[in-house]
Amino acid sequence: MSDHSIGSATSKVEYTEVNSVGGTIESTDDLVGRTGVEPTAISLDPQAALLLDRYCRKVDMRILAYAIVLCILNQSDRGSIGVAKLVGLESDLHMVKNDFNIATTLFTVGYLSLEMFSNFILKRVGASRLLPTLGVLWGVVCALQGVIQTKSQLFAMRILLGMAECGFTTGILLILSFFYPKHKLTSRTGLFYLSSPLANVISGPLASALSHIHHPYIKRWQWVFILEGAITVLVALLGYYVLQDHPEKCRFLSDEEKRFIVKYKQRDGTLGGSQHLSFSDTRRALSDWQLWCMTIATFSFCAACGSVTVFAPEVINELGFTSAQAQAMSALPSACGAVAILLAGHTVRVCGSHWLACSLALFTALVGSIMMVATLNVPVRIIGLCLLGTGGFSGLGTSPGWNITANSQTVANSAVAAALTVFMGSASGFIASNVFLNWDAPRFAIGHSTNIGLMSLGIVACVVTRLSMGRRNRRFARQPAELDDGF
Repeated sequence: MSDHSIGSATSKVEYTEVNSVGGTIESTDDLVGRTGVEPTAISLDPQAALLLDRYCRKVDMRILAYAIVLCILNQSDRGSIGVAKLVGLESDLHMVKNDFNIATTLFTVGYLSLEMFSNFILKRVGASRLLPTLGVLWGVVCALQGVIQTKSQLFAMRILLGMAECGFTTGILLILSFFYPKHKLTSRTGLFYLSSPLANVISGPLASALSHIHHPYIKRWQWVFILEGAITVLVALLGYYVLQDHPEKCRFLSDEEKRFIVKYKQRDGTLGGSQHLSFSDTRRALSDWQLWCMTIATFSFCAACGSVTVFAPEVINELGFTSAQAQAMSALPSACGAVAILLAGHTVRVCGSHWLACSLALFTALVGSIMMVATLNVPVRIIGLCLLGTGGFSGLGTSPGWNITANSQTVANSAVAAALTVFMGSASGFIASNVFLNWDAPRFAIGHSTNIGLMSLGIVACVVTRLSMGRRNRRFARQPAELDDGF
Protein backbone atom coordinates (compact mmCIF):
# COMPACT_ATOMS: atom_id res chain seq x y z
CA MET A 1 0.00 0.00 0.00
CA SER A 2 1.06 3.60 -0.38
CA ASP A 3 1.76 5.26 2.93
CA HIS A 4 -1.13 7.46 3.98
CA SER A 5 0.27 10.64 5.34
CA ILE A 6 -0.26 11.37 8.98
CA GLY A 7 0.60 14.98 9.64
CA SER A 8 2.33 16.49 12.58
CA ALA A 9 0.59 15.84 15.85
CA THR A 10 0.09 18.39 18.54
CA SER A 11 2.93 18.21 21.03
CA LYS A 12 2.30 15.41 23.46
CA VAL A 13 1.39 16.51 26.95
CA GLU A 14 1.16 13.82 29.57
CA TYR A 15 -1.67 13.77 32.12
CA THR A 16 -3.94 15.95 29.97
CA GLU A 17 -7.61 15.12 30.36
CA VAL A 18 -8.91 13.70 27.11
CA ASN A 19 -12.26 13.69 25.35
CA SER A 20 -13.60 13.62 21.84
CA VAL A 21 -13.93 17.35 21.42
CA GLY A 22 -10.81 17.60 19.33
CA GLY A 23 -10.09 21.23 20.20
CA THR A 24 -6.69 22.70 19.39
CA ILE A 25 -4.54 23.73 22.29
CA GLU A 26 -3.26 27.14 21.34
CA SER A 27 -1.31 28.05 24.44
CA THR A 28 -0.42 26.96 27.93
CA ASP A 29 -3.19 29.19 29.26
CA ASP A 30 -5.66 27.47 26.96
CA LEU A 31 -4.37 24.10 28.13
CA VAL A 32 -4.79 24.95 31.78
CA GLY A 33 -7.89 27.03 31.50
CA ARG A 34 -9.71 24.40 29.46
CA THR A 35 -8.38 21.27 31.06
CA GLY A 36 -10.17 18.36 29.51
CA VAL A 37 -10.02 19.52 25.88
CA GLU A 38 -7.69 17.11 24.18
CA PRO A 39 -5.01 17.96 21.63
CA THR A 40 -6.29 17.67 18.10
CA ALA A 41 -6.11 14.13 16.74
CA ILE A 42 -3.26 13.37 14.36
CA SER A 43 -4.02 15.14 11.11
CA LEU A 44 -4.81 12.84 8.18
CA ASP A 45 -5.26 13.26 4.46
CA PRO A 46 -8.77 12.36 3.19
CA GLN A 47 -7.79 8.86 2.08
CA ALA A 48 -6.20 8.05 5.46
CA ALA A 49 -9.20 9.52 7.31
CA LEU A 50 -11.52 7.20 5.37
CA LEU A 51 -9.26 4.26 6.22
CA LEU A 52 -9.39 5.15 9.92
CA ASP A 53 -13.19 5.41 9.81
CA ARG A 54 -13.43 2.04 8.06
CA TYR A 55 -11.13 0.47 10.64
CA CYS A 56 -13.12 1.86 13.57
CA ARG A 57 -16.40 0.67 12.07
CA LYS A 58 -15.01 -2.86 11.81
CA VAL A 59 -13.89 -2.85 15.44
CA ASP A 60 -17.21 -1.29 16.52
CA MET A 61 -19.32 -3.93 14.77
CA ARG A 62 -17.32 -6.88 16.04
CA ILE A 63 -15.37 -6.38 19.25
CA LEU A 64 -17.31 -3.48 20.80
CA ALA A 65 -20.76 -4.82 19.88
CA TYR A 66 -19.95 -8.27 21.26
CA ALA A 67 -18.42 -6.77 24.42
CA ILE A 68 -21.60 -4.78 25.04
CA VAL A 69 -23.84 -7.84 24.63
CA LEU A 70 -21.69 -9.99 26.93
CA CYS A 71 -21.48 -7.20 29.50
CA ILE A 72 -25.28 -6.89 29.51
CA LEU A 73 -25.41 -10.56 30.45
CA ASN A 74 -22.61 -10.02 32.98
CA GLN A 75 -24.54 -7.27 34.76
CA SER A 76 -27.79 -9.20 34.54
CA ASP A 77 -26.27 -12.33 36.07
CA ARG A 78 -24.74 -10.55 39.03
CA GLY A 79 -27.88 -8.48 39.66
CA SER A 80 -30.36 -11.34 39.29
CA ILE A 81 -30.11 -12.04 43.02
CA GLY A 82 -32.06 -8.82 43.63
CA VAL A 83 -34.99 -10.14 41.59
CA ALA A 84 -34.68 -13.62 43.13
CA LYS A 85 -35.04 -12.04 46.56
CA LEU A 86 -38.46 -10.69 45.64
CA VAL A 87 -39.79 -14.05 44.47
CA GLY A 88 -38.95 -16.27 47.41
CA LEU A 89 -35.17 -16.69 47.64
CA GLU A 90 -34.89 -15.58 51.27
CA SER A 91 -37.83 -17.59 52.59
CA ASP A 92 -36.90 -20.79 50.74
CA LEU A 93 -33.29 -20.65 51.96
CA HIS A 94 -34.32 -19.54 55.47
CA MET A 95 -32.30 -16.35 55.28
CA VAL A 96 -32.69 -13.96 58.22
CA LYS A 97 -31.62 -10.44 59.17
CA ASN A 98 -28.69 -9.39 56.95
CA ASP A 99 -27.99 -12.73 55.24
CA PHE A 100 -28.88 -11.22 51.86
CA ASN A 101 -26.40 -8.38 52.41
CA ILE A 102 -23.74 -10.96 53.30
CA ALA A 103 -24.44 -12.79 50.03
CA THR A 104 -24.03 -9.64 47.94
CA THR A 105 -20.87 -8.69 49.87
CA LEU A 106 -19.29 -12.10 49.28
CA PHE A 107 -19.65 -11.58 45.54
CA THR A 108 -17.46 -8.50 45.87
CA VAL A 109 -14.91 -10.46 47.92
CA GLY A 110 -14.61 -13.02 45.15
CA TYR A 111 -14.53 -10.35 42.46
CA LEU A 112 -11.69 -8.39 44.04
CA SER A 113 -9.61 -11.44 44.98
CA LEU A 114 -7.79 -11.60 41.63
CA GLU A 115 -8.79 -8.30 39.98
CA MET A 116 -5.44 -6.53 40.16
CA PHE A 117 -3.65 -9.53 38.60
CA SER A 118 -6.14 -10.17 35.81
CA ASN A 119 -4.44 -8.07 33.12
CA PHE A 120 -1.14 -9.88 33.65
CA ILE A 121 -3.00 -13.11 32.92
CA LEU A 122 -4.74 -11.52 29.93
CA LYS A 123 -1.44 -10.38 28.41
CA ARG A 124 -0.02 -13.89 28.77
CA VAL A 125 -3.07 -15.94 27.72
CA GLY A 126 -4.69 -13.52 25.26
CA ALA A 127 -8.07 -11.80 25.36
CA SER A 128 -9.52 -14.06 22.67
CA ARG A 129 -9.11 -17.07 24.96
CA LEU A 130 -9.41 -15.65 28.48
CA LEU A 131 -12.52 -13.46 28.19
CA PRO A 132 -14.85 -16.05 26.57
CA THR A 133 -13.66 -18.62 29.13
CA LEU A 134 -14.60 -16.25 31.95
CA GLY A 135 -18.04 -15.83 30.35
CA VAL A 136 -18.61 -19.58 30.24
CA LEU A 137 -17.47 -19.96 33.85
CA TRP A 138 -19.70 -17.26 35.33
CA GLY A 139 -22.66 -18.45 33.23
CA VAL A 140 -22.27 -21.95 34.66
CA VAL A 141 -21.94 -20.62 38.22
CA CYS A 142 -24.99 -18.37 37.75
CA ALA A 143 -27.05 -21.34 36.58
CA LEU A 144 -25.84 -23.46 39.50
CA GLN A 145 -27.29 -20.89 41.89
CA GLY A 146 -30.64 -22.26 40.74
CA VAL A 147 -30.01 -25.70 42.27
CA ILE A 148 -28.77 -24.69 45.73
CA GLN A 149 -30.68 -25.74 48.84
CA THR A 150 -29.14 -23.72 51.69
CA LYS A 151 -27.93 -20.20 52.33
CA SER A 152 -24.40 -21.52 52.94
CA GLN A 153 -24.40 -22.88 49.39
CA LEU A 154 -25.60 -19.48 48.16
CA PHE A 155 -22.71 -17.78 49.98
CA ALA A 156 -20.23 -20.14 48.35
CA MET A 157 -21.74 -19.64 44.89
CA ARG A 158 -21.62 -15.85 45.25
CA ILE A 159 -17.89 -16.02 45.97
CA LEU A 160 -17.35 -18.28 42.96
CA LEU A 161 -19.47 -16.02 40.75
CA GLY A 162 -17.34 -13.03 41.74
CA MET A 163 -14.13 -14.94 41.00
CA ALA A 164 -15.48 -16.10 37.63
CA GLU A 165 -16.44 -12.55 36.59
CA CYS A 166 -13.12 -11.14 37.82
CA GLY A 167 -11.06 -9.78 34.96
CA PHE A 168 -13.81 -9.45 32.36
CA THR A 169 -14.50 -5.71 32.56
CA THR A 170 -10.82 -4.89 33.14
CA GLY A 171 -9.84 -7.02 30.16
CA ILE A 172 -12.40 -5.39 27.87
CA LEU A 173 -11.23 -1.90 28.86
CA LEU A 174 -7.62 -2.91 28.18
CA ILE A 175 -8.23 -4.36 24.72
CA LEU A 176 -10.35 -1.34 23.78
CA SER A 177 -7.29 0.80 24.59
CA PHE A 178 -5.26 -1.49 22.30
CA PHE A 179 -7.65 -1.11 19.35
CA TYR A 180 -8.89 2.48 19.48
CA PRO A 181 -6.93 5.72 19.03
CA LYS A 182 -6.84 7.89 22.12
CA HIS A 183 -9.30 10.49 20.81
CA LYS A 184 -11.92 7.78 20.13
CA LEU A 185 -11.47 5.73 23.30
CA THR A 186 -13.65 7.74 25.70
CA SER A 187 -16.76 7.48 23.50
CA ARG A 188 -16.22 3.72 23.07
CA THR A 189 -15.77 3.03 26.77
CA GLY A 190 -18.94 5.05 27.35
CA LEU A 191 -20.82 2.84 24.89
CA PHE A 192 -19.41 -0.24 26.61
CA TYR A 193 -20.67 0.95 29.98
CA LEU A 194 -24.05 1.59 28.39
CA SER A 195 -24.50 -2.15 28.88
CA SER A 196 -24.88 -1.65 32.64
CA PRO A 197 -28.16 0.33 32.62
CA LEU A 198 -29.37 -1.61 29.57
CA ALA A 199 -28.92 -4.81 31.57
CA ASN A 200 -31.21 -3.43 34.26
CA VAL A 201 -33.75 -2.21 31.70
CA ILE A 202 -33.85 -5.64 30.06
CA SER A 203 -33.36 -7.91 33.07
CA GLY A 204 -36.04 -6.29 35.23
CA PRO A 205 -39.02 -7.10 32.96
CA LEU A 206 -37.33 -10.32 31.76
CA ALA A 207 -36.75 -11.61 35.27
CA SER A 208 -40.29 -10.58 36.14
CA ALA A 209 -41.58 -12.72 33.29
CA LEU A 210 -39.34 -15.64 34.23
CA SER A 211 -40.48 -15.46 37.83
CA HIS A 212 -44.05 -16.15 36.71
CA ILE A 213 -43.11 -19.59 35.37
CA HIS A 214 -44.82 -22.27 37.43
CA HIS A 215 -43.19 -25.68 37.69
CA PRO A 216 -43.90 -28.48 40.17
CA TYR A 217 -40.23 -28.86 41.13
CA ILE A 218 -38.35 -25.74 40.01
CA LYS A 219 -39.23 -22.59 41.93
CA ARG A 220 -39.56 -19.14 40.42
CA TRP A 221 -36.28 -17.74 41.76
CA GLN A 222 -34.47 -20.84 40.49
CA TRP A 223 -35.72 -20.18 36.94
CA VAL A 224 -34.20 -16.67 37.12
CA PHE A 225 -30.73 -18.07 37.80
CA ILE A 226 -30.88 -21.12 35.52
CA LEU A 227 -32.14 -19.47 32.34
CA GLU A 228 -30.00 -16.33 32.64
CA GLY A 229 -26.89 -18.48 33.21
CA ALA A 230 -27.67 -20.73 30.24
CA ILE A 231 -28.08 -17.74 27.92
CA THR A 232 -24.72 -16.38 29.06
CA VAL A 233 -22.89 -19.64 28.31
CA LEU A 234 -24.24 -19.73 24.75
CA VAL A 235 -23.24 -16.13 24.02
CA ALA A 236 -19.82 -16.52 25.68
CA LEU A 237 -18.92 -19.41 23.36
CA LEU A 238 -19.17 -17.02 20.39
CA GLY A 239 -16.36 -14.97 21.90
CA TYR A 240 -13.76 -17.54 20.85
CA TYR A 241 -14.51 -16.52 17.24
CA VAL A 242 -15.20 -12.80 17.71
CA LEU A 243 -12.65 -11.40 20.17
CA GLN A 244 -9.09 -10.62 19.10
CA ASP A 245 -5.94 -9.97 21.15
CA HIS A 246 -4.71 -6.76 19.48
CA PRO A 247 -4.69 -5.09 16.03
CA GLU A 248 -1.41 -6.65 14.93
CA LYS A 249 -2.94 -10.16 15.16
CA CYS A 250 -6.55 -9.29 14.29
CA ARG A 251 -8.06 -11.74 11.80
CA PHE A 252 -10.80 -9.49 10.40
CA LEU A 253 -8.47 -6.60 9.52
CA SER A 254 -6.77 -6.34 6.14
CA ASP A 255 -2.97 -6.02 5.96
CA GLU A 256 -3.41 -2.40 4.90
CA GLU A 257 -5.57 -1.63 7.94
CA LYS A 258 -3.11 -3.38 10.27
CA ARG A 259 -0.12 -1.42 8.97
CA PHE A 260 -2.06 1.83 9.14
CA ILE A 261 -3.38 1.47 12.69
CA VAL A 262 -0.01 0.29 14.01
CA LYS A 263 1.66 3.42 12.62
CA TYR A 264 -1.20 5.62 13.82
CA LYS A 265 -1.10 4.31 17.37
CA GLN A 266 2.68 4.51 17.46
CA ARG A 267 2.35 8.23 16.77
CA ASP A 268 -0.59 8.41 19.19
CA GLY A 269 1.63 6.92 21.90
CA THR A 270 -0.88 4.14 22.66
CA LEU A 271 0.44 1.05 20.84
CA GLY A 272 0.35 -1.45 23.72
CA GLY A 273 -1.18 -4.64 22.36
CA SER A 274 2.10 -6.37 21.54
CA GLN A 275 4.23 -4.67 24.19
CA HIS A 276 5.53 -6.47 27.27
CA LEU A 277 3.84 -5.69 30.58
CA SER A 278 6.62 -5.43 33.15
CA PHE A 279 6.26 -5.44 36.91
CA SER A 280 8.52 -2.41 37.37
CA ASP A 281 6.44 -0.28 34.99
CA THR A 282 3.29 -1.48 36.73
CA ARG A 283 4.67 -0.53 40.14
CA ARG A 284 5.60 2.90 38.82
CA ALA A 285 2.10 3.42 37.43
CA LEU A 286 0.54 2.33 40.72
CA SER A 287 2.55 4.96 42.61
CA ASP A 288 0.82 7.86 40.81
CA TRP A 289 -1.46 9.42 43.43
CA GLN A 290 -3.40 11.34 40.79
CA LEU A 291 -4.69 8.09 39.26
CA TRP A 292 -5.89 6.97 42.67
CA CYS A 293 -7.63 10.30 43.14
CA MET A 294 -9.37 9.94 39.77
CA THR A 295 -10.65 6.49 40.67
CA ILE A 296 -12.25 7.81 43.87
CA ALA A 297 -14.81 9.45 41.59
CA THR A 298 -15.30 6.08 39.86
CA PHE A 299 -15.83 4.54 43.30
CA SER A 300 -18.60 7.04 43.99
CA PHE A 301 -20.28 6.52 40.62
CA CYS A 302 -20.29 2.75 41.03
CA ALA A 303 -21.75 3.02 44.52
CA ALA A 304 -24.68 4.93 43.03
CA CYS A 305 -25.04 2.40 40.19
CA GLY A 306 -24.85 -0.51 42.63
CA SER A 307 -27.65 1.02 44.66
CA VAL A 308 -29.80 1.14 41.54
CA THR A 309 -28.80 -2.27 40.14
CA VAL A 310 -29.25 -4.45 43.22
CA PHE A 311 -31.53 -2.53 45.56
CA ALA A 312 -33.88 -0.55 43.30
CA PRO A 313 -36.45 -3.41 43.20
CA GLU A 314 -36.45 -3.62 46.99
CA VAL A 315 -36.63 0.16 47.47
CA ILE A 316 -39.57 0.38 45.04
CA ASN A 317 -41.25 -2.64 46.65
CA GLU A 318 -41.09 -0.93 50.05
CA LEU A 319 -42.96 2.06 48.58
CA GLY A 320 -46.09 -0.09 48.43
CA PHE A 321 -45.81 -1.74 45.01
CA THR A 322 -46.14 -5.49 44.46
CA SER A 323 -43.09 -7.62 43.68
CA ALA A 324 -44.04 -7.83 40.00
CA GLN A 325 -44.56 -4.07 39.78
CA ALA A 326 -41.26 -3.42 41.57
CA GLN A 327 -39.36 -5.66 39.16
CA ALA A 328 -40.82 -3.88 36.14
CA MET A 329 -40.44 -0.37 37.60
CA SER A 330 -36.80 -1.03 38.54
CA ALA A 331 -36.06 -0.53 34.84
CA LEU A 332 -37.07 3.15 35.06
CA PRO A 333 -33.96 4.58 36.84
CA SER A 334 -31.75 2.43 34.65
CA ALA A 335 -33.51 3.71 31.52
CA CYS A 336 -32.71 7.24 32.69
CA GLY A 337 -29.13 6.11 33.21
CA ALA A 338 -28.93 4.68 29.69
CA VAL A 339 -30.03 8.01 28.22
CA ALA A 340 -27.48 9.78 30.43
CA ILE A 341 -24.65 7.58 29.13
CA LEU A 342 -25.68 8.26 25.54
CA LEU A 343 -25.53 11.99 26.29
CA ALA A 344 -22.28 11.75 28.30
CA GLY A 345 -20.08 12.74 25.37
CA HIS A 346 -22.28 15.74 24.64
CA THR A 347 -22.16 16.69 28.31
CA VAL A 348 -18.35 16.67 28.23
CA ARG A 349 -18.35 18.88 25.15
CA VAL A 350 -20.79 21.33 26.74
CA CYS A 351 -18.82 21.43 30.00
CA GLY A 352 -15.49 21.64 28.14
CA SER A 353 -13.84 19.13 30.48
CA HIS A 354 -14.16 15.71 32.03
CA TRP A 355 -13.75 16.90 35.59
CA LEU A 356 -16.69 19.28 35.30
CA ALA A 357 -18.89 16.71 33.56
CA CYS A 358 -18.08 14.16 36.28
CA SER A 359 -18.80 16.72 39.00
CA LEU A 360 -22.16 17.53 37.40
CA ALA A 361 -23.06 13.82 37.28
CA LEU A 362 -22.08 13.38 40.93
CA PHE A 363 -24.16 16.40 41.91
CA THR A 364 -27.17 14.92 40.10
CA ALA A 365 -26.80 11.67 42.04
CA LEU A 366 -26.31 13.70 45.23
CA VAL A 367 -29.62 15.51 44.73
CA GLY A 368 -31.36 12.18 44.10
CA SER A 369 -29.98 10.70 47.31
CA ILE A 370 -31.08 13.74 49.31
CA MET A 371 -34.60 13.40 47.92
CA MET A 372 -34.68 9.72 48.82
CA VAL A 373 -33.66 10.26 52.42
CA ALA A 374 -35.72 13.41 53.00
CA THR A 375 -39.23 12.09 52.32
CA LEU A 376 -41.42 9.01 51.97
CA ASN A 377 -43.56 10.65 49.30
CA VAL A 378 -43.77 8.03 46.53
CA PRO A 379 -43.54 10.29 43.42
CA VAL A 380 -40.68 12.30 44.92
CA ARG A 381 -38.75 9.15 45.83
CA ILE A 382 -39.23 7.69 42.34
CA ILE A 383 -37.83 10.92 40.87
CA GLY A 384 -34.95 10.77 43.37
CA LEU A 385 -34.17 7.19 42.35
CA CYS A 386 -34.17 8.25 38.68
CA LEU A 387 -31.77 11.11 39.47
CA LEU A 388 -29.50 8.67 41.31
CA GLY A 389 -29.46 6.39 38.25
CA THR A 390 -28.97 9.32 35.88
CA GLY A 391 -25.99 10.70 37.78
CA GLY A 392 -24.38 7.35 38.52
CA PHE A 393 -24.59 5.94 35.01
CA SER A 394 -23.67 9.27 33.41
CA GLY A 395 -20.43 9.07 35.36
CA LEU A 396 -19.81 5.57 34.01
CA GLY A 397 -20.03 7.06 30.53
CA THR A 398 -17.28 9.54 31.36
CA SER A 399 -15.06 8.49 34.26
CA PRO A 400 -13.51 5.18 33.00
CA GLY A 401 -12.56 6.68 29.62
CA TRP A 402 -11.08 9.70 31.39
CA ASN A 403 -9.03 7.46 33.69
CA ILE A 404 -7.58 5.39 30.85
CA THR A 405 -6.93 8.08 28.23
CA ALA A 406 -5.27 10.35 30.79
CA ASN A 407 -2.98 7.45 31.79
CA SER A 408 -2.11 5.76 28.50
CA GLN A 409 1.59 6.64 28.11
CA THR A 410 2.63 2.95 28.27
CA VAL A 411 0.92 -0.43 28.29
CA ALA A 412 1.56 -0.54 32.05
CA ASN A 413 -0.23 2.78 32.53
CA SER A 414 -3.21 1.58 30.49
CA ALA A 415 -3.32 -1.79 32.26
CA VAL A 416 -3.09 -0.26 35.72
CA ALA A 417 -5.64 2.46 34.93
CA ALA A 418 -8.10 -0.14 33.61
CA ALA A 419 -7.54 -2.52 36.53
CA LEU A 420 -7.69 0.19 39.19
CA THR A 421 -10.81 1.71 37.64
CA VAL A 422 -12.64 -1.61 37.85
CA PHE A 423 -11.11 -2.50 41.23
CA MET A 424 -12.25 0.73 42.87
CA GLY A 425 -15.64 0.52 41.20
CA SER A 426 -16.12 -3.04 42.40
CA ALA A 427 -14.87 -2.21 45.89
CA SER A 428 -17.82 0.14 46.19
CA GLY A 429 -19.91 -3.01 46.35
CA PHE A 430 -18.76 -3.50 49.94
CA ILE A 431 -20.57 -0.31 50.85
CA ALA A 432 -23.61 -0.66 48.61
CA SER A 433 -24.16 -4.23 49.83
CA ASN A 434 -24.18 -3.33 53.51
CA VAL A 435 -25.99 -0.02 53.86
CA PHE A 436 -29.45 -0.94 52.52
CA LEU A 437 -30.60 -2.97 55.50
CA ASN A 438 -33.96 -4.71 55.90
CA TRP A 439 -34.65 -3.13 59.30
CA ASP A 440 -34.01 0.34 57.83
CA ALA A 441 -36.93 0.06 55.37
CA PRO A 442 -38.79 1.89 53.93
CA ARG A 443 -36.69 5.05 54.22
CA PHE A 444 -33.29 3.30 53.99
CA ALA A 445 -31.76 6.37 55.63
CA ILE A 446 -28.37 4.71 56.20
CA GLY A 447 -28.00 3.71 52.55
CA HIS A 448 -29.02 7.04 51.06
CA SER A 449 -27.03 9.04 53.62
CA THR A 450 -23.97 6.99 52.74
CA ASN A 451 -24.51 7.80 49.06
CA ILE A 452 -24.73 11.50 49.95
CA GLY A 453 -21.30 11.30 51.58
CA LEU A 454 -19.79 9.32 48.67
CA MET A 455 -21.13 11.69 46.00
CA SER A 456 -19.68 14.64 47.94
CA LEU A 457 -16.32 12.86 48.23
CA GLY A 458 -16.34 12.19 44.49
CA ILE A 459 -16.88 15.88 43.70
CA VAL A 460 -13.90 16.79 45.90
CA ALA A 461 -11.77 14.16 44.09
CA CYS A 462 -12.69 15.65 40.69
CA VAL A 463 -11.72 19.16 41.81
CA VAL A 464 -8.40 17.96 43.27
CA THR A 465 -7.64 16.04 40.05
CA ARG A 466 -8.35 19.11 37.93
CA LEU A 467 -5.98 21.24 40.05
CA SER A 468 -3.28 18.57 39.82
CA MET A 469 -3.67 18.26 36.05
CA GLY A 470 -3.42 22.00 35.64
CA ARG A 471 -0.16 22.02 37.60
CA ARG A 472 1.27 19.09 35.63
CA ASN A 473 0.17 20.58 32.31
CA ARG A 474 1.95 23.83 33.10
CA ARG A 475 5.10 21.92 33.99
CA PHE A 476 5.05 19.82 30.80
CA ALA A 477 4.18 22.85 28.65
CA ARG A 478 7.44 24.51 29.79
CA GLN A 479 9.42 21.54 28.46
CA PRO A 480 10.67 21.55 24.83
CA ALA A 481 8.14 20.04 22.43
CA GLU A 482 8.94 16.60 21.03
CA LEU A 483 10.13 16.60 17.42
CA ASP A 484 8.01 14.86 14.81
CA ASP A 485 9.91 13.10 12.06
CA GLY A 486 6.84 11.88 10.19
CA PHE A 487 6.59 8.40 8.75
